[in-house]
Amino acid sequence: MPVDWWPPAPGWWLLAVLMLVVVGFLVWRWRRQQHDELALDLAMHELERLQGQYGANSKDLLRELSVLLRRAAISQYGRERVSGLTGAAWVRFLDEKARTLFGDKFAHLLTELPYRPESQAETAALLQAVRLWLKLQRGASHV
Repeated sequence: MPVDWWPPAPGWWLLAVLMLVVVGFLVWRWRRQQHDELALDLAMHELERLQGQYGANSKDLLRELSVLLRRAAISQYGRERVSGLTGAAWVRFLDEKARTLFGDKFAHLLTELPYRPESQAETAALLQAVRLWLKLQRGASHV
């Protein structure tokens, strides 16, 4: 008498469950990556809009760039890791995620100047740094 193929042996059930877990994890990672890339695309569009809107008004532009960086960082790395960072710790976090892009050169532009009553600064280099930071986040690991 031949052996029936149903029900499968326990090892086959275990293999099926393991495969479902692996496929579920891969789908979850893929969706997370898609979400992260969409958030970065939106941030890049917002950067272009800010550049066009504020032009020479550097105080408002500086404030908006600071907000944009914080929103992008929260989207990529989570509120728990980002929201409490201020001053030098905030700039250090940004630099850790993008090879010392901001450092001393832009620290005061991101942390102090946006909140002073009267402040003007050259924003072209900072705009380029923010653009590069956003681009570098595409390949970054978010674990």
